[in-house]
Amino acid sequence: MRVFPSLLLLTLSVMLFSFDASALARRPAGQWAYFHFEGGQFIPSKPEAGIFIAVQDGVQPIVTARAETLRGVPLPAGTGAVVGICYVQSSGGKLRTGSGFDAVPLIPVEISAGGKPVATVETDSNGYFVAALPPGSYKIGARGAVEVKVTKGSTTFAPLRVGKRMVD
Repeated sequence: MRVFPSLLLLTLSVMLFSFDASALARRPAGQWAYFHFEGGQFIPSKPEAGIFIAVQDGVQPIVTARAETLRGVPLPAGTGAVVGICYVQSSGGKLRTGSGFDAVPLIPVEISAGGKPVATVETDSNGYFVAALPPGSYKIGARGAVEVKVTKGSTTFAPLRVGKRMVD
């Protein structure tokens, strides 16, 4: 008899937690979300200091170090965005992983679809690149290409490791 009330309480608790988690994942339209690169992946937060990416639906992502200067530029009609970084892994190795990296500035990054080049962009002085593309699947980078799916009005992240220094 006591199992039913406990099961009901557990179910309600899980449902409430799920609703809270999904509400936190959504942000109001027109509000910026911040991400920073942490040696292999983009993390949803703004660092204390340094470069981060500001993202908003329907707006080109902004790579910056200053949040108070954000001025959104709409994405071209019918496109989505890809933002990424070219980096060399500089910590970890065969025995362990690490989050250290060196950005690779001012190199061309090829974007292709169906085996054919679509665009070439260049990384900025901090190793980041941004491209507006029609919805679809793309490969980014010649060696060790990263596959991404671009959705209209949204931003997709593409960490592109272009080298690795073993330090174990």
